[in-house]
Amino acid sequence: MFKEVTQEKLNVELTWKGGVCSEIKMRNHTITIDSGRDEGGEDLGPTAPEVFLAALGACVMTNISRIGKKMRLDIENVSMEIKGVKEHNGHPSSFMALDIEVSIEANGKDRDKFERLVELSEKNCTVSNTVKNAVANKITLQLI
Repeated sequence: MFKEVTQEKLNVELTWKGGVCSEIKMRNHTITIDSGRDEGGEDLGPTAPEVFLAALGACVMTNISRIGKKMRLDIENVSMEIKGVKEHNGHPSSFMALDIEVSIEANGKDRDKFERLVELSEKNCTVSNTVKNAVANKITLQLI
């Protein structure tokens, strides 16, 4: 009767590229994270908070696709806008609010079904659940 708990480990590797720029490698993908020139960067890529918002949105979007298919919803298009309200009174800072607006174009307009879809998609999102559960970070140093 109990659901078996399994673990999956994900790994990303970061390399400092000078200034406030990092190169991040995950599986076969590489992205650059930097800050704008007004924050001491060269604007070579999105900021870490922007990538965080993108990860949240992509996680919910993936679930909308997967769960929508299981629910046999005829979805034609999905768009999303995420607004993060970040306190800006020095460091350390954090998001004070995360607002996700989902727009779905579909054949069939049963609002209850689509509200359930969005609810389940957020509920099953690893990034959203991590934020809600306030997972503690463990940082260790290896001085070379």
